[in-house]
Amino acid sequence: MRSRRTRGLVTVAALVALAAVGGHAARGSDEIALTGAGPVPVVTVTRVPAPSVTSAPAPSVTTDGDAARRAVEARAAADQAAADQAAAAKKAADAKAAAARAAATKAAAATWVVTKVVDGDTIWVSRAGASRKIRFIGIDTPETGQCGFTEARNALRGIIGGQRVTLTAGAQDDVDRYGRLLRYVDVNGVDAGLRLVKQGYAVARYDSRDGYGSHTREAAYVRADAASPKASCAEPGAGTSSGRTGGSGVTGSWPLAGDTYPCPQSRPVKGNENSMIAHEPGDRYYTVTKPEQCFATMADAEAAGFRPAKV
Repeated sequence: MRSRRTRGLVTVAALVALAAVGGHAARGSDEIALTGAGPVPVVTVTRVPAPSVTSAPAPSVTTDGDAARRAVEARAAADQAAADQAAAAKKAADAKAAAARAAATKAAAATWVVTKVVDGDTIWVSRAGASRKIRFIGIDTPETGQCGFTEARNALRGIIGGQRVTLTAGAQDDVDRYGRLLRYVDVNGVDAGLRLVKQGYAVARYDSRDGYGSHTREAAYVRADAASPKASCAEPGAGTSSGRTGGSGVTGSWPLAGDTYPCPQSRPVKGNENSMIAHEPGDRYYTVTKPEQCFATMADAEAAGFRPAKV
């Protein structure tokens, strides 16, 4: 009877121990001591964590649609780059053209129109309604009535006739005693005065050698003068020419009746520089023509650039 009770107690104790082990297992690892019939072994329960699973990234899949889209985008970017480059090139070209136009306008504003060639070293010019009389710096040509006057004037007319000229200061004085501007006269980059010296129609003068002070182009003028022969010339009124008037061309009283602006009898042909028409005695408008130049013959007038009057 007693032994049956003992076994019952042991059974109950075992059940209690098992219940305790189950409770502690739910909370982690615990040590469970059994009491009753003798020492109860310690049971350790360890909870092992579930292994960590890292999922690999899904592989990138390129479709035909993606490739086509990227190709379109690349082509659009290339087209935009080409358009930007073309726009930049056009902008640069426009700027260059504008600069060229501005330079041309500035150059035109800085030049003068030759309105009259007085002789080989004196001219009239105009710009923006203003007219000035110009005396060439550093040269001298024959005066009216001197041998070589016509040749020098005609040579200068051939250099600057119908051209725009640039005036450049370079003498110690700005004007001479007659109020004429002292200037170098350049046409298309050519020094007209220096060319006359080289051709023998002018001599180098009015510089440091004769008391007028040096000018900036003096050395070149002096060298050209020393190297060039003097151009040949004909005395005014000497001989006859193939023109309609030969020699003086006129006999009897002079000036002609009613001639308000007579030329010398030895040079009766009138040259009007406004029209560049030459009139000789007997022409319809001869007596009312105001000449800027007088010629011995019509041939001389034509050589100077004038045309004969038609009436």
